[in-house]
Amino acid sequence: MTGDQKINTLKKIHSGKVRDIYEYDQKKLLIVSSDRISAFDFVFEEEVLGKGSLLNKMSIFWFKKLKSIIKNHYLDIKPDFDQEIIEKSMIVEKTKVLPIEAIIRGHIAGSAWEEFEKTGNILGNEARSDMRKYDKLDEPIFTPTTKSEKDENISIDVMRNTIGSELSEKVIDASYKLYASAYEFAKSKGLIIADTKFEFGIDDDGKLTLIDEIFTPDCSRFLKTSTIDGENSETFDKQFFRDFLIKNNWNQSQIKIPDNIKSQIIERYRLAYEIITN
Repeated sequence: MTGDQKINTLKKIHSGKVRDIYEYDQKKLLIVSSDRISAFDFVFEEEVLGKGSLLNKMSIFWFKKLKSIIKNHYLDIKPDFDQEIIEKSMIVEKTKVLPIEAIIRGHIAGSAWEEFEKTGNILGNEARSDMRKYDKLDEPIFTPTTKSEKDENISIDVMRNTIGSELSEKVIDASYKLYASAYEFAKSKGLIIADTKFEFGIDDDGKLTLIDEIFTPDCSRFLKTSTIDGENSETFDKQFFRDFLIKNNWNQSQIKIPDNIKSQIIERYRLAYEIITN
């Protein structure tokens, strides 16, 4: 049986926007990062070849680098599959997934920038009136969301009511520490992590565990330190694709993604990976 055939014997338990999750055994999962791309909570049928392996390798790099801050679910075990699948997959420990996502924002971007333009605040937090897009915030802020098909911003109080106060404080503390460590490391390489998303679970011993992906161009915004200049800032993440969709008045339906756009997406992802890991 080839490695490709073997994966078909595993039970698929979830297919997300980008990742497919299989039951590897009673205590482990196999997570395969596909080449699918999503934007604005919409998954496109067309794929960006090579994207999955870059996401997988980048997550593994960060899981190994930041494991002293908090336990994560990555297990350093190579699955017995074809090389193409190995490059985009990891074996992880099963956990009970928390129903929230932890967002840390160190620079103003995305939905935070959109709200600032409308209200002068950042998701309920006060902000300087003279801020430009991608400017650094005085201090990073924690803005949780629900974990669903359409993620919605929630207050920290709602998060506490959902998962409990003690666990919420652990999530907040871990999120700030992970972001601070990765931010300084990336900055030393010439990149700024403007914001990022974390997901957490609880292991069999009741311990908070970092799961899913970490500091990839899919869940983070990367800026080149030397080119931060408001709207003209150079990004190495999915923002380029989002901007393309907005510019072309995309209407939440399937489209043919031009080859030159797919090439630019994968090139930005590749550069982010190479800058961070080299």
